[in-house]
Amino acid sequence: MIFKGYISSRKLLDGTINHQKVQNLVIRDACSKRGYDYKLSFTEYGIKNCFLNYNEMLIDINKGKFDGIAFYSLAQLPKKKNEREKLYRVIKKKGKKVLFSLENILLKNTEDIEKLETLFKIKFFLKKSPKKIKI
Repeated sequence: MIFKGYISSRKLLDGTINHQKVQNLVIRDACSKRGYDYKLSFTEYGIKNCFLNYNEMLIDINKGKFDGIAFYSLAQLPKKKNEREKLYRVIKKKGKKVLFSLENILLKNTEDIEKLETLFKIKFFLKKSPKKIKI
């Protein structure tokens, strides 16, 4: 199976930033451990809320140019659910796979997507919750 990488040149949703070289190494290692052929990554632009390469990647996978996408982290996913759903449709309709290398999560079906959405909400939206409750 051929997996195309996806890395970022800006802060991720969880506030972290990592060099592109490190992101590619993590993706290459995760693909290697699963026996996937890794092709160099799409690199998202550093502009806040820009997902041009994300959308280009979705077009390419829909055309069958590769079998899966290997993200560096799930923290690269768009905040907007409708943008994430574009990715999920590829999994459901085309039978493609998505790997989140840092977290070692592989999406291959609807059940995996539901689990990821729950994790996504916990990881990124609960950090906005109050740290203390006044009584």
